Amino acid sequence: MLSGGAGYTPTPRKLIDEALELVNLRKDDIFYDLGCGTGDVLIRALKRCDNVRGVEIDPLRWLISRLRAREALVTLGDLFRYDISDADVIFIFQYRGKINDRFADKILDETDPGTRVISYIHPINNMNLINKQGDLYVYET
Repeated sequence: MLSGGAGYTPTPRKLIDEALELVNLRKDDIFYDLGCGTGDVLIRALKRCDNVRGVEIDPLRWLISRLRAREALVTLGDLFRYDISDADVIFIFQYRGKINDRFADKILDETDPGTRVISYIHPINNMNLINKQGDLYVYET
């Protein structure tokens, strides 16, 4: 851990590209990476989408994301306090346990039907799974 938030493990680039293909990320989508780390997912999403946003709680990782993904809107803060109501696609390197349920509740409460959600490694409880490929889980609200 650098200076706050969860431990950090970057998502492999190959899996990022696979994830963006699975959700058919489009140029006009609004894309969020919740817990964006150092911006790897943001950088890959910017190649396909004009409106890319990230949220990171760790100040050092946030700064690195801002510098690496300059065209993305990267916010320093707690993803649970961040408004995601306009999201078309959400990416998260998912958590386990009670925080998983809290995250599912946030998505279901705040987003419109049809929002696509990608979770890397951990499934999200209480959500509509539409596709699974290896460690990538794709849901739709």
